[in-house]
Amino acid sequence: MKKSDITYIVGCTFAAATSFFYCCVMFFHIKVPRYYPTLHTWKWANEKGIPSQGWYGMQVFAYLTGGIVALIVYLVCKHAVSKDVKVKSGAIKTTALTTLAVVLVCMGYIMYHEFAKWQIL
Repeated sequence: MKKSDITYIVGCTFAAATSFFYCCVMFFHIKVPRYYPTLHTWKWANEKGIPSQGWYGMQVFAYLTGGIVALIVYLVCKHAVSKDVKVKSGAIKTTALTTLAVVLVCMGYIMYHEFAKWQIL
């Protein structure tokens, strides 16, 4: 497998995994730290009446977990797959379409979640 193929696969994996884990935070109500700009501090609890930004914690969680998944895929591609393996164009298209589908579904869920949260729907 060529280095460019590995880079492409790992990049697609990172994009899809980051989107997926961002949605997991919302869907499974995973507790992440929140930043309180008026207090200049991070807290795990959501304190009522004090403005906070949970988005930062959600992003950190999504990027870290997406990075871990991408690292695992990189290590598998680098060490477990033979260097003589050639990636077919159909596999490239499938990888791209799968990544696109995951990202679009996740974006749709994020919009649904936010619109429902702010009672726009």
